[in-house]
Amino acid sequence: MIFMALSLAAQATLNNSADLAARIEASYFYPKTGYYKEELDKNDKAFDWTLGIILSSQNALAKLDESNVDKLKKTLEKADTYWNPTGPVGGFDVLPGPPYPNDRYYDDNAWMVMSLVESYQITHDKRWLDRAEDSLKFVLSGGDDKLGGGIYWREKEKESKNTCSNGPAAAACLAVYRETREPDLLEKAKAIYAWTKKTLRDPKDGLYFDNKRLDGKLGRTKWSYNSALMLRSARGLFEETGDPRYKTDLDALQKACIDHWVKEDGSIDDELQFSHLLFENLDPSQFDATSCITKLMSLKQDDGFYPKRWSSNTTPLAKLIIQASALRAFATYELWVKEGKVR
Repeated sequence: MIFMALSLAAQATLNNSADLAARIEASYFYPKTGYYKEELDKNDKAFDWTLGIILSSQNALAKLDESNVDKLKKTLEKADTYWNPTGPVGGFDVLPGPPYPNDRYYDDNAWMVMSLVESYQITHDKRWLDRAEDSLKFVLSGGDDKLGGGIYWREKEKESKNTCSNGPAAAACLAVYRETREPDLLEKAKAIYAWTKKTLRDPKDGLYFDNKRLDGKLGRTKWSYNSALMLRSARGLFEETGDPRYKTDLDALQKACIDHWVKEDGSIDDELQFSHLLFENLDPSQFDATSCITKLMSLKQDDGFYPKRWSSNTTPLAKLIIQASALRAFATYELWVKEGKVR
């Protein structure tokens, strides 16, 4: 069996996902309504960004154990209540309806596209691929020729074009393309990737800035998930095209990400809602995934939940998005172990 070949450290880090999933269900889920809440001490509903991470974590849990598929299906049904059909292009709103708040984000929808495609691959229910295609249409409707291309961050405030909307948009195009083989989606992925690399990449270290405003001002903050989704897009474009330029980008960006964010003690020095995406988009043969998960485990609080950052044992920010991000990271690691990618 593969588990017998694992190091003691790797064996000690298994099965965290089941424990955390149970805690999330007990503390953040309303059985009567079927919705998750955003914060422990509030009677609210989770935002769409959080929902996308919940879906991604449940996708990973379903891959680990088929008994988790039924829970995933129920979450998918509730997720569809966030779908706001208001024109000119329908899209997932920030909260469920009706009535809807009419506040839709292009990046939130890109996360939903990727989660829904993954859900379709697990459930084989074409409704979720169809909804992913619908959501991708909304994402792509957020682009225009200002700044030479690119996709805005938010429908209501078209003030900046962000890596967090463009990197995921390219990856979302590739996710749907793999299922539909619609050639236009591959071309859109190439164009969005090229614009983001040209416009938002820091030539000094190869990592990605946060945004560029229409007035030309750069938002220079570097969040790990922005570079992570450009990493995912470069990998996907290389796999689909064989163009060695994408492989060059992939190798250089992966090294830059590891050098910048992954520390010797296993910390990934960023907030969990960002750093879990870097973790899962790195090649586990290129970094010490076991040390990273061991570090995350060490940050577990007395209540069984995790703090805001993967690098410090601070007071938890009592939001579901942090816990769902930790859950996706644990489940991703356990899948890598199951697939023989971690020793």
